[in-house]
Amino acid sequence: MGDVRGLGLMIAVELVIDRKGKKPDKKVRDKIIQNSFGKGLLLLGCGENSIRFCPAMTVNTDEIDTCLDIFEEAVKEAEV
Repeated sequence: MGDVRGLGLMIAVELVIDRKGKKPDKKVRDKIIQNSFGKGLLLLGCGENSIRFCPAMTVNTDEIDTCLDIFEEAVKEAEV
């Protein structure tokens, strides 16, 4: 991950091949989105290599925790 940025509930995670060079990693971004979708989490790709989290205004802590657990699993699977 090269950068995490956002405003309010909308957060974007930028995926890069290496943090120093900041070369975009579209392939890993796409794998993470697919892995997440297969586990029931819909994420939005944005830009060349970023993933956008855009939850409902009524999201609760348990739902956020579930989302982050799925995202973590999807990232680990994409790195293999």
